[in-house]
Amino acid sequence: MTAPALIVLRPGDKVLATFAQELSDEETQAIASTLRRSFPGVTFTVMSGVTTICVQS
Repeated sequence: MTAPALIVLRPGDKVLATFAQELSDEETQAIASTLRRSFPGVTFTVMSGVTTICVQS
């Protein structure tokens, strides 16, 4: 059995967390707040209703 990947976040990192299902504003804010408390100095953006993203350099 393999272990899940270890994610290392450092202050100054920026993270986009997306959810396919629609979440209420309260749920979205609660998730972002919990992540910020768990990872001080990391910027989190939480979006719901997202099925795909495109990243361009």
